[in-house]
Amino acid sequence: MSSRVPLTERVAATLKRHAEERCHFDERHAKELHELTDSGMSADDCEAVRPAIPSLVQLLKLSGGASMAASTLLRLSDTSDTARDAIREAGAIPPLVALLHAGAESEAAENAVCALWILAGNNPTNQDAIREAGAIPPLVALLHAGAESEAAENAAGALGSLACDNPTNRDAIREAGAIPPLVALLHAGAESKAAKHAACALWFLAHDNPTNQDAIREAGAIPPLVALLHAGAESKAAKHAVCALWILAGNNPTNQDAIREAGAIPPLVALLHAGAESDAAKNAVRVLGNLALSPTNKDAIREAGAIPPLVALLLVGAESEVAKNSAGVLCILAHDNPTNQDAIREAGAIPPLVALLLVGAELEVAKHAACALWFLAHDNPTNRDAIREAGAFPPLVALLHAGAESKAAENAAGALWILACDNPTNQDAIREAGAIPLFVALLHAGAESKAARYAAQTLCVLALNPTCSDAILAAVANAAAPLHAFSELQRKLRSVATARLHRAEAGETVVALEAALATAAAVGAADEAVTERVRSRLEELQTVAARRARRESVGLNVPLPADFTCPITYDKMKDPVVASDGHSYERSAIEEILRGPHPLSPLTRATLGTTLVPNLNLRRRIEDHEAELNRMAEQMAARLATAVAEAESAANVKEAAAKAAANAEIEELRKQLADAKKRVRTEDDHTEEPWEEQDPPAPKRRAPSSRRSTGSGAGGSA
Repeated sequence: MSSRVPLTERVAATLKRHAEERCHFDERHAKELHELTDSGMSADDCEAVRPAIPSLVQLLKLSGGASMAASTLLRLSDTSDTARDAIREAGAIPPLVALLHAGAESEAAENAVCALWILAGNNPTNQDAIREAGAIPPLVALLHAGAESEAAENAAGALGSLACDNPTNRDAIREAGAIPPLVALLHAGAESKAAKHAACALWFLAHDNPTNQDAIREAGAIPPLVALLHAGAESKAAKHAVCALWILAGNNPTNQDAIREAGAIPPLVALLHAGAESDAAKNAVRVLGNLALSPTNKDAIREAGAIPPLVALLLVGAESEVAKNSAGVLCILAHDNPTNQDAIREAGAIPPLVALLLVGAELEVAKHAACALWFLAHDNPTNRDAIREAGAFPPLVALLHAGAESKAAENAAGALWILACDNPTNQDAIREAGAIPLFVALLHAGAESKAARYAAQTLCVLALNPTCSDAILAAVANAAAPLHAFSELQRKLRSVATARLHRAEAGETVVALEAALATAAAVGAADEAVTERVRSRLEELQTVAARRARRESVGLNVPLPADFTCPITYDKMKDPVVASDGHSYERSAIEEILRGPHPLSPLTRATLGTTLVPNLNLRRRIEDHEAELNRMAEQMAARLATAVAEAESAANVKEAAAKAAANAEIEELRKQLADAKKRVRTEDDHTEEPWEEQDPPAPKRRAPSSRRSTGSGAGGSA
């Protein structure tokens, strides 16, 4: 039939003729159906041929047309998921599996292998159906035909397809004994398709399956997989080998060591140089990340020269998966390895890691970058300074805004904790970047949160810095942080708050006393005796301030007599004592000098004795002077209040008199207005005729002036 006839009609005509010849169904019919298809046909063409699938399934069961029918189903299955489902639903899988038993030399078996391979691709239902139809043992048997056999090559591909994302099939394939013959195929080398498919199958078998990972190692797969890496980044066999090694190394220390011992690290490092666009390079980064989990491998990776190309991959940008993974590998390499920490810094990694922080907590790369900086700073003062100088603190602090649930915020808190240790410059920089309120906010997540615990540790370190400790106390007081969940931090802050109370008690500032009491209450300072003394001192200062304000309000600014002030503090003395030099000082001030190594008189510079005599007379004079000033201020204030009251009273009387006069004047004006209105009404009553509506009168001529003009002519007399 002409190819110009639509495919749908050609298929229908062929099937009709076959139906008429059912009793003679043979290889000729399979060939005719095969000719209706071609490799790479479209989904629409496949849909047109779909009515032929049941006939093709019947042909699979006939010795004459089975091979051609399997080939046709292979073509159809390669077009769409719909076609693959239709083939399964037509019952094709059991007869295809039956064809496998014909052996590696059979064309029908080879076509059946390929068809099953394609049917299993990304189709869990078909994967299960193929396993349930008993396909795995005969597929494994075909592997033994060796790498030169296309049947073995395709069987490796089919087993890989069955194992992909299918845990049940992974176990079934291992139990069927597939791993040793798959490993044997690897030895064919990177140019062999069988080796490529075997590497891929081992990759899928190892995924999330520790038993298979161990079985693959025990079957001797690691050395031939490593050998495939040498084919380079463009080799598909090398790409599949990289992926297999990546999965084999994950959370498996024995495999990690075996991969290193097989010499994998140098060729993996070589693959990194293929660049960020290379799949082989991307997966090599992943393998090195898993291998680096072993302490021994960390040194081997550095010695193989991996750090510079890993740093170069950071520069690809935050949106790149390979940049994220490279940051993760550098993080692992830096952990507890001072030599790697220095090597990573020297390779220039810190600035690009800091740049990766800027993308924010939403991208995973920021999490890895923060972690890498954390581990680089650990026990490494040089790196701590370098990280600060690279501008890391503002973006690290910005990550804290993501909150305790964010892994990026958690790592940023950990990094800032380590960066603050034993580094006052970093401590001040962290405070200046605004970190302290954010750390206090993280505490609300509770001690179960890692981010909160790291925040508490950082605050413990910062509390040793006087400037930072004041900021911490203020933030804790403002946020009502749950310090009870963080006992070490609470203990340190209580100590700081108590010391602050002592300092405030000795001072003269009301604001400082109020702040010290507020922070002591916030952290639960335990020394009630000190707290009570500070409260008393605050009340005393407030009273003094009130008295001073009263004096100033009445203009009583009397200078303090010179002998009432301490020569050391220049403040009025409260407890004056006489020292051995014969001069009077405030007790606390002179005692501080006496506690020094060489106590000299502040006035005579002579050596002072330790005896201090209370100057009771001077103290009484000071108190009397103060009392007299207060009495005078109270008297003047009372007089002033009386004078103000009298003035206000007089003003009120004067205002009342003025208001009464005004009211009288207003009343008089009202009377005059009423009289005027009355006169107007009286005149209106004397009008002779009643008012009627009429035309408006013509304007009257203006009366001439009574003054006569002295001129002549037009301007003369009227």
